[in-house]
Amino acid sequence: MSIDKTPLPNSPLSDLSPSIQHAIFTHRQTFTAPKGHSLLDASEPWRHVYWLHSGVVRMYYLDTYGREHNKRFFLANDFFWPVTTGLRTQEAGFYIQALSDIHCDRWEYSAFRSAFAESTDWLIFSHLWLERLTDSKLARERDWLHLSAAERYQKLCDEAPNLIDQVPAHHIASYLGITPVSLSRIKNS
Repeated sequence: MSIDKTPLPNSPLSDLSPSIQHAIFTHRQTFTAPKGHSLLDASEPWRHVYWLHSGVVRMYYLDTYGREHNKRFFLANDFFWPVTTGLRTQEAGFYIQALSDIHCDRWEYSAFRSAFAESTDWLIFSHLWLERLTDSKLARERDWLHLSAAERYQKLCDEAPNLIDQVPAHHIASYLGITPVSLSRIKNS
């Protein structure tokens, strides 16, 4: 891992003040990992912040039978971090894994958070991310309750065509809550 202290344009952090951006990027580490690499084990607290530049990452749960259930995917330019205190201090309960070779910027959460040390910008920043997370979760819940599997798939195709192109079909099926065979039927209908 190498440390690069130069802020990058068009980052998910570009709305922050230059002094906070500088403080954040002072602690940035370039991180690469191969396909299959685990970024988080369910039995560990989530202690890193990621800004993905290339590759695909997934969050998933294992049920009591050992079956995987995908809950979220991240593609290039996505930013993901442990938003809640519980995620940072307790077992996360889910896994984060590279679905392809990845290249990203990574921070220790404590170093990332310290960049906001004496600023109200942290309240604004974290509030906006909590709103985004809540909106996303509510939309997904609504879709599960109101849309058929075929409609959920079509909505995913319309809203995230890059995801469809980059994520293997069996992972898409898991995300939609259907079998790969059912997804194949939906695609062929």
